Amino acid sequence: MRTTALPRTRRRLAAAVPLTAAAVLTLAACGSDGGSKDAAPAADAKGGSTTAAGPVVIEATNGKITVPAGVKRIVSISYATGALLDLGVQPVGTSTLDDNNPVELLPAQKDAAAKIEPIGSGIEINIEKVASLKPDLIVVEGATAFDWGVKKLEGIAPTLYFGIETPVDLLNAQEKIATAVGKDAEFKKLKADYDTKAAQIKSTYATKLNSVKWTIASSYGGGEFLVDTSTSWVGRVLKDAGATFSQASADGKEHEVTYSTEKLDVLADADIVLVPRTAATGEVPQDTKDLDKQPAWQNLKAVKAGKVLPVTYATSDRYGTSIDVLNQIETILKGL
Repeated sequence: MRTTALPRTRRRLAAAVPLTAAAVLTLAACGSDGGSKDAAPAADAKGGSTTAAGPVVIEATNGKITVPAGVKRIVSISYATGALLDLGVQPVGTSTLDDNNPVELLPAQKDAAAKIEPIGSGIEINIEKVASLKPDLIVVEGATAFDWGVKKLEGIAPTLYFGIETPVDLLNAQEKIATAVGKDAEFKKLKADYDTKAAQIKSTYATKLNSVKWTIASSYGGGEFLVDTSTSWVGRVLKDAGATFSQASADGKEHEVTYSTEKLDVLADADIVLVPRTAATGEVPQDTKDLDKQPAWQNLKAVKAGKVLPVTYATSDRYGTSIDVLNQIETILKGL
C-alpha cells in the first residue's frame, strides 16, 4: 500500500534533532564570547557589506514583514544559509553547518561558511547568542513541522520566517530572501543560468531523455523506502530538463511516497534509479545502501544494468544546488 511520506525536508531535520521537549529552543549562553559583538557585517561575494534597497515589505509565513533599508548583519537559520550564500551574502551568524545539518553547501561556499558564527544546531537556537550578534535581520527557512521560536527571534530583530512544506517552497523563499537583502539581480542571474542549462540539456539530449525512464529512491530503514516524484527536489530538476519518469515517479501529487520494501517492484520500469549522496561525506547513506540486500532490489532492471547512480544535493533546496544537479544529470546522459 502506498502511503504519503513525511517530507524529506522534515525527515532530514528529524534525523538530526530528536523531538524532545528540550529540543525546541535553548536559552543557555553556549559559547557567547567577547568577540561576538564585533562580528563582521554580512558580506557580499566581493567582500563588501550587504545593503538592501529597502525598506521593503516581504510576505513570509509569519506575515508581512518590513525589512529596514541597509541591512548588514544577518543571522540565518537552517536552509536560509545556503540561500544567502548562493546570492553572495555571508551571514554573521548561522545554525551550525555540519554533517547532520540539512543544508548542503556547494564546495565553493564551504570556506565562507566556516567563518560564520554558530548560534546553535538544528532547532536548538541559542537566543542569547543571536542577540549578542546584534542582527538587523533574521531569516529562518525551515520545515513547518518544527517550532523555530519565531516569536522570540522577532523580539531581537525583524524576522522573516519561510515555512517549508514542499520542495518548490524553497525556491520561492530564495527569491523573497534575495529581495529582502537587495540581491534581486543576483537571484535573476541564478535563475537564468538554471533555465538556460535546463533548456540546453532538454534540446541536446532529447532522444536519450525520451528513451529512458528515471526515478529517485532512498531509505531511512525500518523496512520502508521512499520514491521521489516529478515534484520532488531532484524530480523538478529532471522535469525541467525534459526527463521521462518511471510510473512510480510520474504522479507528482505528492513529492515523495513511502512503500514497504516488499513493494520494490514498483521501480521495475525505471531505467535509471538515482539515490542520494551526502555532500559532506560523498557517500550514499547506509540505509539506502542496504536496499541492495533485498532480493527484489537485485531483480530491478536498473540494478542489473548498473544504472543505480548517486546524486549529490538530492535535497536540492535552492538554485545553486539545482544547477549542480543539472550538471550531474548531463554527465549521466553523456554516458548513456
